[in-house]
Amino acid sequence: ATFQRRTPDTLEVSLRGALRTKVDEKGVDVMVALHESGLVTEISRGDNKGRIVKNDFVVRKLEKLCSVRDVSAKKTISGTVNFTLWEGFNSGKCGIVVFIQNSSLQIFGCQQFHLPLNL
Repeated sequence: ATFQRRTPDTLEVSLRGALRTKVDEKGVDVMVALHESGLVTEISRGDNKGRIVKNDFVVRKLEKLCSVRDVSAKKTISGTVNFTLWEGFNSGKCGIVVFIQNSSLQIFGCQQFHLPLNL
């Protein structure tokens, strides 16, 4: 995976690799999730009012890299996705997860990448 900040507000993620699983004629989508860890939420109402909750691996953005069908497990695919970033984006607290899912949202595999510091 390669990561580039083309502008201060965008992150470009380029990926290339083998699926490592055979894909039938129904096909699958290759999805890319941008997540953030270390988020803190103060609960303001309900039974947990006043509590502070820490959240990790919160998906902030989700994009489809590509759709594939009828390919062998050795087939190499590549693509690029662009994410619009939020105010306060800190690459040291973020990463991406690439996963393969079918139309029923069943996930067949995934891979996680940490973003470089000071991206």
